[in-house]
Amino acid sequence: MAKVNSAIGIEYNSHEIRAVELEKTAGGSYEIKAFGREVYSNNVTANGIIADGSLFTVALNDLITRGGFTNVAPVVVGVNNENVIMRYATFPKVPDDKLRNVITMQAQDFIPVPVSELGLDFVVIDETTDDDDQPALNVLLVGARTMMLQNIIQSFENSKLEIVDIDSSFLAWCRVAIAEANSDETFGFLNLTDDVLDFVAIADKEIKMVRSINIPDRAMIEVKKAFNEPDELTSLELETIADLLYSELSSSINYFQMQTGFIMNSVLFKAATELEEKILEKLNEKSYVPLTIPKLYSEYSTASFDASDYAGCISLAKVALEG
Repeated sequence: MAKVNSAIGIEYNSHEIRAVELEKTAGGSYEIKAFGREVYSNNVTANGIIADGSLFTVALNDLITRGGFTNVAPVVVGVNNENVIMRYATFPKVPDDKLRNVITMQAQDFIPVPVSELGLDFVVIDETTDDDDQPALNVLLVGARTMMLQNIIQSFENSKLEIVDIDSSFLAWCRVAIAEANSDETFGFLNLTDDVLDFVAIADKEIKMVRSINIPDRAMIEVKKAFNEPDELTSLELETIADLLYSELSSSINYFQMQTGFIMNSVLFKAATELEEKILEKLNEKSYVPLTIPKLYSEYSTASFDASDYAGCISLAKVALEG
């Protein structure tokens, strides 16, 4: 691969691909070199898997070509669907060279699918003590189904782009929100996709709780329609989605506050659908904690580029540039 000072962050979901190429300047700052999105039909992906690799590759190549991206720039892909599992867990504190083995052996206690089916990664959040007052570590576990990872790699190989990492798209957004938050701020981040609902609680600029659920059957049709057929969603179906979000959000906040003693004052809300603001408005009518759509990376915004729409892509590109 040719030596470059730029990297591409890419997010994809059930209906589109978004990408940003971030360039590192001689002074060490970052600039947006290219950006864009490409919409595709609903049958390109299914259950988080790229089902039609040919159509996906066409859409990806069109995006890269029309957007003026550097086709030799390293790529970090962000995914956020039912094949990505996040859990917050506590493990015994051991030397760094033994930590991965300990986590791998004990992770099955926290993850609802066989660990052998996952690519497993982790982030150490902080140190604590266990019930026996022994040193322990709070760890964020991130597992991705191997079949999905292989599917992504194959699909991108067909486009001739070089993937250097596959990351959690939602955690990429969380990293930005944490970096831009005040040190004493306690807040949540609620993320809705067409098949999964994620919530994290953040305090002292650290993730303190993670909750991920697959969209339940009682709201599955409505949520799918909000993402794939937004013009067809009725007010009653919008109400169903808001009820689901309010129920899960309330229980998550209550559990977090009881377990930690922190008081949550606000929640960020993200949904990659054109109905995001309508869902937010309906949810705010029900919630006792105010929710807002995150406005992140404002320093990159211009008259033609709203960085908030591409915050995940920017964060992913930084993974490659910062090592």
